[in-house]
Amino acid sequence: MTDRPQTSISRLREAVTIRVQATSLRSVARQVGMSPSGLDKFLAGGMPYQKSRRKLFDWLHRERHNLGADLTVDGIAAALGSLVRDLPPDRREQALLALLGTLRDLYATHAETAPSWLAEIIQKAADGSAFPADEVPPSRRPADDEAAQA
Repeated sequence: MTDRPQTSISRLREAVTIRVQATSLRSVARQVGMSPSGLDKFLAGGMPYQKSRRKLFDWLHRERHNLGADLTVDGIAAALGSLVRDLPPDRREQALLALLGTLRDLYATHAETAPSWLAEIIQKAADGSAFPADEVPPSRRPADDEAAQA
């Protein structure tokens, strides 16, 4: 028995399709360890043999673990902050918190698990240290409040 979460064939097919669209059928087939024609048949709705299914699930497991390896929590927070930078400064913090709540709800509804960065950013947001100073008005940042009192 495996300790990996159960993933449906349809989710697996969707993940492979997304990667093929982003790269190429041959590239993904090489990563999975299948022939391009076998992978193409799987994407067309066919059911792969057990050995190929295992390769596909192993590939998905590797991809999920490597997906955010080059992303940092600070980098993700900066990217989220850039999404609301055109809002009035006094509304950015509320918008960022709403965005985090929406992401949390989306992962709860549509994924087996939420990425670890999401919990970390939510915790940092609760502490007031999640987003760059230029994304949230200074009057709302605890560190700035402390500096003003000193």
